[in-house]
Amino acid sequence: MSDLISVIIPIYNVEKYLDKCVDSVIKQTHKNLEIILVDDGSSDNCPKLCDKWAKKDKRIKVIHKENGGISDARNVGIDSAIGRYIYFLDSDDYIDEDMLENLYNDMIKNKSKISTCGFIYETENKKETYYCKENYVENSEQVLKRIFQDNDISTCIWDKLYQRNLFDEIRFPKGKIHEDTATLYKLIDKAKVISHISKAQYHYVQREGSILNSKFDTKQLDIVFFKEEIVFFIKEKYPNILEEAENFYIQQLNKSIVLCYKNKLKKEYKTLKKKLKENFPRIMKNSKMTTRTKIKSTIIILGGSYLLKK
Repeated sequence: MSDLISVIIPIYNVEKYLDKCVDSVIKQTHKNLEIILVDDGSSDNCPKLCDKWAKKDKRIKVIHKENGGISDARNVGIDSAIGRYIYFLDSDDYIDEDMLENLYNDMIKNKSKISTCGFIYETENKKETYYCKENYVENSEQVLKRIFQDNDISTCIWDKLYQRNLFDEIRFPKGKIHEDTATLYKLIDKAKVISHISKAQYHYVQREGSILNSKFDTKQLDIVFFKEEIVFFIKEKYPNILEEAENFYIQQLNKSIVLCYKNKLKKEYKTLKKKLKENFPRIMKNSKMTTRTKIKSTIIILGGSYLLKK
């Protein structure tokens, strides 16, 4: 019999999407599943829908808790999970019926501890496919380099299957957004072997009210500090790809500085601009950084953020 996979679904006020999400897990061709629905203090009909699903399928376990955010909900799911493998699914998305079977078989075949695939970005008007160029099996350093170069692997948690023991000492940062960026690099470092299948099987549904569609606020700056932490980590463990990591960070820093200027966040603007100035000598020496990024950094430092805000 195939190994048990624990599927963790954090849920908060998504009653319109929840049935389609859970149904896509129920129908998986890999049947040996533990399905953990973590109701994160929903104020709509999600708690009732969760309990209703639990009555339909004995593989489903429901956890009702006070609202603590997606990181906290995932962490609660991890603590409860008993499967040898862990998979995370966002409750407003859905997956192909054979996704978990394909990722699981890929891990067994390649003796990897993380298996990843492509995804389909869906809006009301279009569908776009990402990260489906090639199959590969690589070590941690090679995959981290891919992430920094946006080369056929995402920074998302939900398009990947993980061995459970990767989470023995790793959890998501509570109370933060962009928690995937803060966590994935640690998992990849620990995994040592990561495999990828060139097939889009996750359906990322862009809905109203999501983080990407919400009004800009200071919490969205969490990603800058996470990427800065990644640079420190890479400098210590993988110095051969430090320039790629710095480029990954500086591109985000520039983008966030312009957003702060556009949204009149003066304190945050000054703080991030100071970081850019501190990094400027290395920016100009970085062989992996594009001329465009170097010019953009120079314009910002010289006080021309208004030229870039559109």
